[in-house]
Amino acid sequence: MNPIPDYELVDFGNGRKLESLSGYLIDRPSAAAATSTRALPEHWQTVDARFDEVQRRWSFDRPWPMAAFVDGTSFRLPLRATPFGHIGAFPEQRSNWKWLAEIALAMASPTALNLFAHTGGSTLALAATGAEVVHLDAAKPNVVAAREAAMVSNLGDAKIRYIVDDAMKFTAREVRRQRRYNIIVLDPPAYGHSPAGKAWRIERDLWPLIDASLELLCSKSGAILITGHTEGIDQASISDYVANHQKLRSVKARMRLTSGRSQLVDRSGRKLDAGFFVRANWS
Repeated sequence: MNPIPDYELVDFGNGRKLESLSGYLIDRPSAAAATSTRALPEHWQTVDARFDEVQRRWSFDRPWPMAAFVDGTSFRLPLRATPFGHIGAFPEQRSNWKWLAEIALAMASPTALNLFAHTGGSTLALAATGAEVVHLDAAKPNVVAAREAAMVSNLGDAKIRYIVDDAMKFTAREVRRQRRYNIIVLDPPAYGHSPAGKAWRIERDLWPLIDASLELLCSKSGAILITGHTEGIDQASISDYVANHQKLRSVKARMRLTSGRSQLVDRSGRKLDAGFFVRANWS
């Protein structure tokens, strides 16, 4: 008998997705599923937890499993029901975590900066290789959750610096300090607020943040990963911006640039879009 997967997309449609956390079924909103119909309607009848986006709250037919995790191979991310309808991790990022680990392992003593770091999937993927990581998020609960995930993954002693701060302000200070990183990760939201209350709008603020991030990258050996889910900004526009950036002219001949869409596959073999990714690295 095959073991029950830690995370599985069971079905999607009508603007929602049905997911299994080691057999615990959750029903929550999915904008990417708005135009789809459900392939397995019978599976939606025995849901354990649901998130109502109008009332912004969860309802539970069974208690949330305390031992629910997403396996990142070299680490584990605890899953939890958040007030925003999230589950504390983004399983669609597994391929990006793998790419980051491979990039870090190919470098000598790499340093990394993870902006909008959420609960730490990319941070732990990098830290597990021995990389030195700055984990930055504007929301203190996310930083606390990342610390807890590191402890659960036996990475409590890893070289991770946890910071609650605004990404724009932090990168600007790092540029002034002439700091350099080998790897930078950005997973910006469509909108949000800094700890001081300043508004973030991706259409306006992403481009200067990419500018600052590229300024911080080492020209000898560097890599950047940019991911997101925002409509109106996609992998093509970001890839073009990175590929033609003045900062990268000296490394363009040896730069490997790839981009695409992250996807989750349900039990029927259908693919649900899970946002874009842009990867660039050079050595």
